[in-house]
Amino acid sequence: MRGLRILGATLFVAGIGGGAVSSAGCARTPSSTDDPSGTSTTNEALTSVGVDVNASGKSDIEGRNVYAPPDEGEIDFEMTNDISLPGELQIQTPAMLAGGAHVNIKYSKKANTVKVHLHATGLPFRQTFTKDFDDSTEFNQEFVTLTDAHWQFWLMGTLFGRYHETAYYDSTSLKFLGTRFDFVPIGIRPFPAAGTFITAPVNAIRMICSPIFEGKPDGRLDFEYTLQYNHIADAMGTPGTVNAVLPFDLCEPDHLTNYWTNTELTPDMFMTWDYYLESMHNGEGLGTVFTAEPNTKPVFLGVRDNDMVGWGQIWPQQVPKGFGMDFLTAANAIGGGSIRPIHGSTYQLAPWPLSTRHLCGGG
Repeated sequence: MRGLRILGATLFVAGIGGGAVSSAGCARTPSSTDDPSGTSTTNEALTSVGVDVNASGKSDIEGRNVYAPPDEGEIDFEMTNDISLPGELQIQTPAMLAGGAHVNIKYSKKANTVKVHLHATGLPFRQTFTKDFDDSTEFNQEFVTLTDAHWQFWLMGTLFGRYHETAYYDSTSLKFLGTRFDFVPIGIRPFPAAGTFITAPVNAIRMICSPIFEGKPDGRLDFEYTLQYNHIADAMGTPGTVNAVLPFDLCEPDHLTNYWTNTELTPDMFMTWDYYLESMHNGEGLGTVFTAEPNTKPVFLGVRDNDMVGWGQIWPQQVPKGFGMDFLTAANAIGGGSIRPIHGSTYQLAPWPLSTRHLCGGG
């Protein structure tokens, strides 16, 4: 997590925000970059955008790679609760608290496979969840009430570390305009005219979803799916989504908002498992989370997640079971943060607090 110097002030951009399987996966928004041939992105294209397709596996933190061996290995950990961004609904039912979730990932570059195995007890079965307030924005529409909830599992790399996206702001109003994925020809918004915008790099997460699944009525889950080591794609075959936490108004740089891309990312955004390994080796960590989802995802969710969150975890910097992450403390410390005991019941986190600075007068 880093501070960025903009307009003479520090702008903090950080964050994190055995059952039947549905073939729906992530809903897909058509893109002008669709490749009808279905051809995988080449290693050259991946390398051109900073993906190391031949990662050594050497840890820059401890000089070892015991947490995630290169090329072939296994990762195994328990999940916890309260791994949610401000404004999100954190689901903690009594059955979830009495049970738990376990993740096992086996990967092999030689076999070109990454096998993800999820086991859980206490997983809510087709329940209804309702927020206390609507946290939708002009960029991301959200559910207030979700009925017949199913689930997805998300793998997140580059946890607000080496990967950045460019945020565009109106040069007069200083309002957020979007990222490159919101503008034509990728998105639907017209690209701002020359001389009418300023830009800033923002730390971001790259994340992909599993197929939609559910456990058994008694809460038991035993679910496995397989990814390609050299071409990590989500359930719809796309590169996934990008998540950032940033101010929507540079006049109030401390007032952060959760943001996700809605359109299908361009082919150069496909990751390899080496990219995830590097996240584990260099200190960013591998992020994982369960989200409650509609069985058939509407277009407005695109390839992103519904922000109703169940279990979550980070590897190898694990949060002990029974504890969660305090993202507000992390934001205030600009790179610090703490863990705290879990809430203990389903609740919606308060939104990011209002800005303490008003750079454009007033307030």
